[in-house]
Amino acid sequence: MDDTGAIGAEFGGEDESRRLASDLERYAGWLSKNYVSAAVRTGVAALGVAMESGSDTSLELLTLDKDVGRLPSGDVRTMLRKTLKKLHVALAIAEAT
Repeated sequence: MDDTGAIGAEFGGEDESRRLASDLERYAGWLSKNYVSAAVRTGVAALGVAMESGSDTSLELLTLDKDVGRLPSGDVRTMLRKTLKKLHVALAIAEAT
């Protein structure tokens, strides 16, 4: 198997995208109740709707990236960033296939 297939098996596919979106939703639920946290939770919900409807997710991903960047630093922010990065890759691979 070539390198592309290995990456696709590890990060790509609709199931992987759904799992990562579910992880994002769970992590967003751990945030506090301030304005920025609410914006992140709303962004995660909007991303989920776009994924379920098959719409383009690029705008939701950009908005969510910006909102996660506005969170105070901490473990949850780090987990959100890493999961969001993996989701970018998974969605790009899913769209390419």
